[in-house]
Amino acid sequence: MARHACMVHRATLLIATLLSIIFGIHCECDGICVPMHKCKSNTFGGFVVDTRIGDDEESVDDCNHYLEVCCDKEDVVEHVTAHPVAPTDAGPCPAPGDRQFAECGIRHIRGVGMRLAYTTNEAEFGEFPWMVALFTEDSIHGRKYICGGSLIEPNVIMTAAHCVFNKTSETIIVRAGEWDFQTENEIRRHQEATVQQVIVHQFFHESYLFNDVALLILERPFVADDHIQTICLPPAKTTFNGQNCFVSGWGKEKWDSDSYKAILKKVELPIVSHSECQTALRSTGLGKKFRLHSTFLCAGGEKDIDSCSGDGGSPLVCPMPNQYNKYYQAGIVAWGIRCGQEGIPGVYVRSAIYTDWIHETINDLQNGGTIFVNN
Repeated sequence: MARHACMVHRATLLIATLLSIIFGIHCECDGICVPMHKCKSNTFGGFVVDTRIGDDEESVDDCNHYLEVCCDKEDVVEHVTAHPVAPTDAGPCPAPGDRQFAECGIRHIRGVGMRLAYTTNEAEFGEFPWMVALFTEDSIHGRKYICGGSLIEPNVIMTAAHCVFNKTSETIIVRAGEWDFQTENEIRRHQEATVQQVIVHQFFHESYLFNDVALLILERPFVADDHIQTICLPPAKTTFNGQNCFVSGWGKEKWDSDSYKAILKKVELPIVSHSECQTALRSTGLGKKFRLHSTFLCAGGEKDIDSCSGDGGSPLVCPMPNQYNKYYQAGIVAWGIRCGQEGIPGVYVRSAIYTDWIHETINDLQNGGTIFVNN
């Protein structure tokens, strides 16, 4: 028996060695590689992470995954309670007041619990805590990412109508607190919720995308956390001309990219006036008679800096005047002429036009007992 165990051990070591040679894995951990939040001495630290780990064949790292740390065996935490359970798995909803959402629109510029080691177009973890991902799920196609969205109340999502107008509520899954689609090792857990009701604006035009806004009412509210918070809606007549704003999403980096981004990206874009945008769009295949509808606003126009395919429904946020690090949602990613073309801005739903409609809809539903408003 002892000889058999020894042979198994040697075989395991041989396989590990072969894998490291084949895949170019180099690590120097003298403890155990675990997700950051599962190491007692590091659970709430401010880590600096490098998402390029594993890309460089010559690099030597403590662990092979950029969201893992080398932890002493005695510091490994088997059961972590720091992260709230997803509402869909939690059983009864938390009692009111157990957890509270902070004020809306606060961007975590330096991330939550960790920071990226270098500047890229990738968002910090938790930087835009209102960002959500929308999936469809059925027995035939399984689960598929479809669009982005934003959390405007603990159980209300705002997104583009073109993302959901032809979907039934039972096929949509909403995920908050997500960052990297390819791992669950983030320092805080994401949460998922099912949809009770899809509310598409009554004047949404499927062909021209006028009034391209929809609300998703969730079965249960998300549980507040540092990386799960709400975005502020702008007053009805707010304009953002001349401002630099941010759009976030998991869409393609470029029009000809093969796939969507795994890690949440962010792009800083200037708001372009309605007249300038209309003139720019008339220079495309839309033609000289094209008229940009009043429900849209535009942003961008710099080469290779843009929202893109897969970013539909995602929020465009702009800083509040005279407020440090606080944001309004100025727009919703709607459409564009390809993406990242110099001189051709992207087109967004003008959120401020719908603020009153959103409030009225939420108030009506609240009276019916289905909305959990963040007071």
